[in-house]
Amino acid sequence: MTLDLRERVVKTVCSICYSSCGVLAHIRDGRVIKIEGDPDHPWSKGALCPKGLSGIELLYHPDRLNYPMKRAGERGEGKWKRISWGEALDTISFRLNDIKEKYGPEAICLATGAGLYSNYGTMGYFAYLLGTPNMMTSGYVCFNPAGTAAWATIGYPAALFAQEMVNEDIFDSKCILLWASNPKNTHPYPVGEGILPQKKKGTKLIVVDPRPTEFAKKADLWLRIRPATDDALVLGMLHVVINEGLYDEKFVNDYTSGFEELKIHIQQYPPSRMSEITWISETDIVSAARMFALARPSCIVQRVPIDQSCNAVQTSRAIFIMNAICGNLDKKGGNLLPRVGDVPTENAVRAQMEKLPREVLEKRIGAREMPIISGPDGPGKMVHPTFWVRAVLTGSPYPIKAQITGANNQILRDQNSRSAIEALKKLEFSATMDLFMTPTSELSDIVLPAVSWLERDGLRGHPGYPYLIPIQHRALDPLYEQWDDNQFFIELARRMEMDIPWQSLEEYTDFRLKGRGVTLKELEGINFITLPKEYERHTKGQFEFKTPSKKVELYSTLLEKFGFNPLPRPVAPPETTPEFPFILMGGKKSLEYVHTAGRQIKLLRKRYPEPTLEINPEVAVEKDIRDGDWVWVETLYFRERERVKFKAKLVDGFPKQVVAVEHGWWFPEKEDPEHGSLDSNVNLVIPNDIYDPIFGSTNLRSIPCRVYKE
Repeated sequence: MTLDLRERVVKTVCSICYSSCGVLAHIRDGRVIKIEGDPDHPWSKGALCPKGLSGIELLYHPDRLNYPMKRAGERGEGKWKRISWGEALDTISFRLNDIKEKYGPEAICLATGAGLYSNYGTMGYFAYLLGTPNMMTSGYVCFNPAGTAAWATIGYPAALFAQEMVNEDIFDSKCILLWASNPKNTHPYPVGEGILPQKKKGTKLIVVDPRPTEFAKKADLWLRIRPATDDALVLGMLHVVINEGLYDEKFVNDYTSGFEELKIHIQQYPPSRMSEITWISETDIVSAARMFALARPSCIVQRVPIDQSCNAVQTSRAIFIMNAICGNLDKKGGNLLPRVGDVPTENAVRAQMEKLPREVLEKRIGAREMPIISGPDGPGKMVHPTFWVRAVLTGSPYPIKAQITGANNQILRDQNSRSAIEALKKLEFSATMDLFMTPTSELSDIVLPAVSWLERDGLRGHPGYPYLIPIQHRALDPLYEQWDDNQFFIELARRMEMDIPWQSLEEYTDFRLKGRGVTLKELEGINFITLPKEYERHTKGQFEFKTPSKKVELYSTLLEKFGFNPLPRPVAPPETTPEFPFILMGGKKSLEYVHTAGRQIKLLRKRYPEPTLEINPEVAVEKDIRDGDWVWVETLYFRERERVKFKAKLVDGFPKQVVAVEHGWWFPEKEDPEHGSLDSNVNLVIPNDIYDPIFGSTNLRSIPCRVYKE
């Protein structure tokens, strides 16, 4: 495109998802007129997915929140009055101070999610200054269980498998194992688009997935697993790796502890027995173990379905153990160990909250019941939504009276959605910051307008990216009266006369860059920082495992300390019944949407207009279901009390016993305050009290259900 004198180009990154692909934003006369991929970006190399390409529509969407709003009717009635930012800040600070004085700071909860932007750091720091230990995220079903497995094994709560989603080192692997992962939809560049070309060059590909994805159909070995039996599969593979001596003996001898205990333990799980549990033949389990162990280096790309079962942490532990003893840690083409200290991530800033006195941290909701996710000594340091609901509705162990929410459409996020609605309605005060009026926003007292990614400065630093930090530069100043959510927490802290160390968003970003000796302004025209890569640091004294033994703990003394099994064991998923004969997988993702976001974007809705249910064609015929028919889904746990509807999508090769639906569906075009948030919201029919005892991971992937037409 030819530039005229009035046109400029801003180098930035898209932050709709965590891929953070490079973007060139073209601005003319104060408007963004075009966005395209940045060919100089090290992993996206000029490519953008539909989410990124819809950035201009998002920026100028007519339904965006443009001004602070105050509730003018009953909560949930949908009546609002425009107010100024000054009034909004005064109201919020007054109500928080009042509730803090009456009930204590712990009666206030901060809630956030992935959303279209991130505020973990400033929100966590604000919580510290406020004095509350209660911060709630969606981490209990998103990478934190895998991170907890890493913490129990190497002492760092970082999901190493996440790094391969944006790390081109994956293409140095001799074998790529996609475990519950379809990167074409979640991280298309470079991994999603690069794996199959790499396979043509000789890299082996193993896929563990019940769904017939493109990767599954083209894999060297497709393990079409029964949902939520991944723990049994990996234990069967470990049986082969250990008994056939396929492990890296030097690594095991020099850098692990507990191998003898593991060797004895694994004898309980021969492939023949695990085959009966997983629906995978004994031959394929053995072949997968041999292929992965012998094709060194191998790497694992693991996604969040593993985090969404009643044995999430131990499943990830077993996968981690297999990867480690095969000698793949910190190898070029393997899975990289964490890199810390270069640029503080938002999680690192949020960790300031843990400087609260121990007696305050022990008050965190759920700390006694779930010490690893919520206690002062565990890696989670968050409130589980199930215990939050209980605290709000019953006052146990004490009442939550107020909540500040950012980037979190909680009604769609939380399981047993109706209980979340009841709790949100009961709060004495709540304020929500978002780009649109969501079903969750509709239950707030104050709603605040947030910026989109094209109006945002900052870092997209994330624990999954140890060697590259994406840099975001705003293409134009925020429109109307929209604010960056980090700016909101800084300004609210100042309004409440808290000693926050940053006076502006720019100061906060420069604080995070301080270790690199550079400021954001000096990075103008640069949309990533590359850090020097080093491999096998544990062999050179450059990396220390932070477990009690200072080794990779195959037998986890950290889990044992908390009263959990130090060696991973399988847990049987719920059984179907004649009345509820299908296994429902409830967290399917598409390329177009990130969780609950994007349903009002025309470009994305045109590509993916309706919520779908994938079902085997033969089974569909038996039930008189045709492709495109609307069908109802009920689950064993809610029976006729709740049901949700989806459009049937007949998929050849889909397991006959399984159906799969997306999460996060609501209908912004519906003008009532619920916005269709209960119509096709699968979390409405999934319970919130069936979960992994270690980290609270809810069972989203193996729900007995029935499917029928009206």
